[in-house]
Amino acid sequence: MRLSGMEIARATGGIWHGDMPAGIAGVCTDTRNFQPGDAFLALRGPHFDGHAFAEAVTDQASALIGDGDGVANWHGLDNSKLEVENTLQALGDIAHAWRMKLRQTCIMAISGSYGKTSLRSLLETGFSALGFKVAATKANLNNLIGVPQTLLATPEDADIAIIECGISEPGEMARLAAMVQPDIAVLTGITAAHSEGLGGLGGVVREKALLPAHINIGGWCALGKDVAALMQANHIALPQCPVSMNAGNGSAVEWQLQGCSLSLHNRDEQAQIELALPARHWAENYAFAASIMLRFLQQRSDKAYRFAEIAASMSGWQPVAGRMQRINAPSGALVLDDCYNANPVSMQAAIDTLRALPGRKIAVLGDMAELGEASASAHAGIDIDGIDTVYLIGAQMQTLADLQPQARWFAATSDAVAALQDVRLGAGDTVLVKASRSMRLEAVVELLTAGELADAL
Repeated sequence: MRLSGMEIARATGGIWHGDMPAGIAGVCTDTRNFQPGDAFLALRGPHFDGHAFAEAVTDQASALIGDGDGVANWHGLDNSKLEVENTLQALGDIAHAWRMKLRQTCIMAISGSYGKTSLRSLLETGFSALGFKVAATKANLNNLIGVPQTLLATPEDADIAIIECGISEPGEMARLAAMVQPDIAVLTGITAAHSEGLGGLGGVVREKALLPAHINIGGWCALGKDVAALMQANHIALPQCPVSMNAGNGSAVEWQLQGCSLSLHNRDEQAQIELALPARHWAENYAFAASIMLRFLQQRSDKAYRFAEIAASMSGWQPVAGRMQRINAPSGALVLDDCYNANPVSMQAAIDTLRALPGRKIAVLGDMAELGEASASAHAGIDIDGIDTVYLIGAQMQTLADLQPQARWFAATSDAVAALQDVRLGAGDTVLVKASRSMRLEAVVELLTAGELADAL
C-alpha cells in the first residue's frame, strides 16, 4: 500500500492535526504487529480502546489515526494525527481508496454460508501454480477488520486478490461489498447459517446478494448450487452470472466422484484428480473452482490453457487447518479435524464423507451456532445412519440425542474430553470432530492426537 496523506484525508473525511505526512505505506491496528513507518489506527471495541496503546509505537509511526476523543487524549504525542469520526469506518475507507488504485489486479470477493475458505484456498493454489501473483485472505480475516487488512496488504502488482467476506449482522455485507467493489463476486452456497442475526434464511439471502450487487463495471459473478434459485425466490434480480453450478446449465464444469477419484468434465475435455478423502463437497468445490478459473483465464490471459493444466494446478491443494484436515493419530486412527465451524450443510457433508470411508467410523459432533429459530429442526435433521459410534456435545445437540438413543450426549466439551480418554482407538478407525467454533472442539482433537495419551486410547 502507498497512499498520500491527502488521499487518506479525502477517503476518510478526516482532518490532519500537525504536519500532513507525504505518504503512508501501511496501516496497522494492533501494536503487536506494528512495522516501522506504518500509521497506527486505533479501533474501539466493547472491552478495549486502541487509542490507549498508541504511545507504544509513537516513535516509529508515520501517523496516528483516531476519533475525536482519542485524538484529544494524544495531545502529548508529537506525531501527525488524523482525526476521523469513526475509526472502523475509516479503516474501510482507506482500504477502498487503495482498492481503487489496484487497476491491474482482478479483485475476487467470495461469500456464502459454507465453502468460502476451501474455495478461496483452492483458487489460490490453482492460480499460483499457473504463475499468477495472488494475494488472498489469511486465516479468518474476513470481517469489517480483516477484509480491509487483506486489501491493504495486496501489492499493486498482484494479478488477482481473492478476498473472503463473512457476515453475521445486517448491514455488514453492504459495507464490505462497497469497500471491495469486486470484479468477480462469488457466492458459494446459502443456508440458514447466521440466520439468528440476519432474520432467517430470507434475510441471509438478501444480505449475501448485496455482494454481486456491488460488482465493478464489466465484472461478473459465479453462483454455487441453488444460489440462483434462492435469489429468485426472494425476488432478487440476478446479475450477469456466466458461472452457475446448477446441473445442466452448460456454464460449469461437471464432476463425478468414485471413491477418492475425481473426474472433471468441461465439454469434450476431461481431467482426473485424486482426493485425500471421498468428500463430495470437495469434489463440488474443485469443479466450482475450475469453472471460475476457466472464465477468468478466457478474459484475463493471453495464454491458452488446456483444461488438464487447470485441473492439475489444484492437485496440490491441502485443506486449511480445522476444515476436514487429516491427522494420523499415534493410536493408528485417522482423525478428521473439522472443528473450525459448522452449519447444517457442512455438517452433513462431513458426516457423509465419514460414512464413505472404510473401517470403524466415529463422530464427535458439537452444536451448530447462530441458527435462530431453525436450530432445533436443523440439529434434529442430521443424518447419522451408518456411523458406528456418535458422541454429541452441547445443548442444541441434545435435540438429536433425544432422537438417536444409541448416541452418547454430553452437556459440555470438557465432559466429552473426560469421557473420551477411556475410548480405545486403533488402525482402521476414523474419528470426525466437527462443531461450530464456539464449542472449542480442538480440545477433542488435541486429546485424540496427543502422543502421551495414545496408549490410553
